[in-house]
Amino acid sequence: MTSHDGARATEVDRSRELRAEFGPYLPLMGFLAELLGPRTEVVLHDTSDLSRSIVALTNGHVSGRSVGGPATDLVLKVLQNHEHDDRDFLANYLAESRTGGTFRSSTFFIRDVDGGVVGMLCVNIDDEPLTRARDLLEAITATTGLVKGASRGGAGDAGQWPALVAERLSMNVDELALDGVARIVAARGVDPQRMTPEEKIATVREIERAGVFLLKGAVAQVAVALRVSEPTVYRYVRQVRTSG
Repeated sequence: MTSHDGARATEVDRSRELRAEFGPYLPLMGFLAELLGPRTEVVLHDTSDLSRSIVALTNGHVSGRSVGGPATDLVLKVLQNHEHDDRDFLANYLAESRTGGTFRSSTFFIRDVDGGVVGMLCVNIDDEPLTRARDLLEAITATTGLVKGASRGGAGDAGQWPALVAERLSMNVDELALDGVARIVAARGVDPQRMTPEEKIATVREIERAGVFLLKGAVAQVAVALRVSEPTVYRYVRQVRTSG
């Protein structure tokens, strides 16, 4: 089902009972999609089950995800680290899909009466046509840079997206865990078979900070990535949590 301007109707996971806190946000999803257009995806996450946290979705074709999909790495970090407990929302950060598409994304935190985050309303906007137009205008209006003091703008200039991807939109929970673990292990710059126990513990500490262990089956993924047994991973996790 589509609206008159191409925005699709909101899909809701009817197999589960939605929290009462989500009631006011469901009508907003269709409204936001109509307002911002068919290249805008609106997602409602329930943080009680991170392996299938997407409980409602409008314009899922934008990222290719569907109802019943998992949380994102950003959701895991927010829940694990409580870095944004004093904020109501995050706006206009860079997100990336598994297929390489990029989005201007924003997240509103839905809280219960005690202030805990029970859900998130996320808006992902595919600005690719606009960025193409921007790049074309820059190419047309570019100067040679021979004027003294002249310089070309970089990714950190006003009006540009930040260089770092803040969120990745995974299609399923295995992909979410694998991607998070693989990126952290790769960032160490050392083959896991050559890592010392201390380096592996440091890697597990980063994986813990990323919230990956909030996902079911994450220990098995980490064990494979680090070339150790699952009991060893559990031991490393206990050491990390004990040491703080």
